[in-house]
Amino acid sequence: MSLTSQVGTAAGVLAAAGAAVSLWLGAERYAGPPRRAYRWFAVAAALWGAGVITGHVLAIPVEAAAIPLSFGDLPSLLALPVMAAGFARLAAAGSREAAEAHPPAGVRAQSNVLTGLADGYIFASALFLIAWVTLFRMVFLRAGAGVPTFAGELVHPLADLILLGVCLPLAAAAGRRGAIPYLAVLTIAVGEALAVGARAVGSPPQIGALLVQAAGLALLAWAPWAGGGAGRSEPAGQAEQSGHMEQAGQMERAGQAGARWWDRLARDSRDAGTAARPSPAVPGIATAAAGAAAATAALVIIGWALAGESVDRPVVAVVAGTTLLVLALRALGLLRRENSAVWIWHESRQRFRELADRTTDVVLLCDLSGVIRYASRAVAGYGYTPEALVGTPLSDLLHPEDRAGGTRAVRRAVTDAVNRVGRYPCRVRAADGTWRHVESTVSRFREPGGPAQLLVTARDVSAQVALRRQVTHLTFHDGLTGLPNRAYVEQRVREAAGPVVPARGTASPAPSIAGVILLDLDHFAAVNAAVGHGAGDVLLAQVGRRLRAAVPPQDTVARWGGDEFAVLVEGAASAEEIADMAERLARSVASSPFRAGEAEVSMTACVGVALSGEGPAGAVWRNAALAMSRAKERGEGRVETYAGETGPGDEPMPGGPLGGAGNPAGADPDVSPAGTGVVSEAPGQPHAAAR
Repeated sequence: MSLTSQVGTAAGVLAAAGAAVSLWLGAERYAGPPRRAYRWFAVAAALWGAGVITGHVLAIPVEAAAIPLSFGDLPSLLALPVMAAGFARLAAAGSREAAEAHPPAGVRAQSNVLTGLADGYIFASALFLIAWVTLFRMVFLRAGAGVPTFAGELVHPLADLILLGVCLPLAAAAGRRGAIPYLAVLTIAVGEALAVGARAVGSPPQIGALLVQAAGLALLAWAPWAGGGAGRSEPAGQAEQSGHMEQAGQMERAGQAGARWWDRLARDSRDAGTAARPSPAVPGIATAAAGAAAATAALVIIGWALAGESVDRPVVAVVAGTTLLVLALRALGLLRRENSAVWIWHESRQRFRELADRTTDVVLLCDLSGVIRYASRAVAGYGYTPEALVGTPLSDLLHPEDRAGGTRAVRRAVTDAVNRVGRYPCRVRAADGTWRHVESTVSRFREPGGPAQLLVTARDVSAQVALRRQVTHLTFHDGLTGLPNRAYVEQRVREAAGPVVPARGTASPAPSIAGVILLDLDHFAAVNAAVGHGAGDVLLAQVGRRLRAAVPPQDTVARWGGDEFAVLVEGAASAEEIADMAERLARSVASSPFRAGEAEVSMTACVGVALSGEGPAGAVWRNAALAMSRAKERGEGRVETYAGETGPGDEPMPGGPLGGAGNPAGADPDVSPAGTGVVSEAPGQPHAAAR
């Protein structure tokens, strides 16, 4: 044995030993099927190393052997089914993770073993044709051996090709983890093919063939360490208790961190939230590899024939003919599946539109820019036809105040990675120009085989909105007069009773004073007794309209209850302005008779006035009620203003916060010019202004 042969043998043995150790240790990084797969690969690497040793020790020349095989070939041949077992475990792990990451939904073709074997046969036979034309033919001619004898010498490369053909769909199903071991087997098969010439003459393989095999073993040794994101698994005992769920999660995170093109081919990855497309029965990478190998073999044979060489050997015709036959069957299968996928796509699309047309909600399909491409029949409820809306931007149908929110909802649907369904209440324009309130959802959607789109659904909630508004109106308005009720005005006075904030840009603006006025009709019970309650209700409605006409629009007129009314004055320029309004309201009621049935009734009203201060919001109503009670005690048509209270026994106040209401001349409070004066009562009592 030459020195170079010894060096090659040593390199092969060391590479096999290192691969076995690396694979066994690397298997500890995983749990479940991947761990068992890498352990199978470690055993196969050890068998290959043993085959390198026994192949050199027991090498027998072809002419001296009755049988071209010996015990020295046994370890290398046993390594092949062991490798197949490892690929099967990797494929099982890859299929499980793919199912967990993308559970079956929509249209998904079932895996077909025959299709996978067809791809594998095409791949292996194409490699054999390439090897025969470029290498085996010349070795066969030089050896001068018979066909059966030379076929025995090809047992190793032929067995490797069978392994490559069988394991091609398994490696594709395993994804990234199956790529490196498969390339390692392919490299070892190249080394075995290069060693055929040496085997034919009974000598040990040349150093080149041994180094190629060593490179394949080194590549196999790297396989468990290539997935850097896998991380270490739990200890063996805990791993058995926790099962495979944790490892599947680790592998899923690793796949997300470093996806490659072969992942997308092998796992049929798709965007979140999109409809599943018809997927090939065997991962696409297997079919692509078989097609590339067949094309390469065809080019090699054509080039060889054009060079004037003879390719009329029966083995070439048999392998090429069967390959073409399998290719034809494979093409027919692909055509059948393509037709099935097209039919399923049309059926899925038709079913989607049938469901959309049967629902009362509007269903729209828009492109990612928001232009409508499909509208369901429910748009007829808005006065449109589906054809009329095609090509219309969504923004043209939205209320101007809702367009900014609609744009944000569309942008979220386009950019959201997890494809959450966004809900967006808005107003849309009907064909008659009216605005409808709708509850809409926006999400990303993809029909099988189609581009990404926006799925918009809209439900008309105009009736519900109108009902809510009606309930709110009835809650805060009086059904008889149509004015706000007591609950509404009490809420408004709580809002207006807060401290005044100076206007921006002014040092000390005039204070904004808020006051309340309570008005009680005099002798209304007698009116009811005289003309009836129905006519009395009509009279109350007339009083409400008259008061509303006498009060500025920015102030609130409400029915306080019974025959009482309330006015909330906000932003008054002065306290005197509120007092003047109270006088004006009293005069308005008494100005002309009211029509009550067949009779005309003259009415007067007592009025109480109070200003809101820094105390509780409810105190202003109590103060106005006190002032109104004092006015009723003093007679009909009186106006009283609450002056505040300083406690029992204090000195009388010279005047209330309104100065002398009804006494603009500022005369002494005890004297009322022109017969109308302001009387200063004891502390805690309101001032009285006689009309």
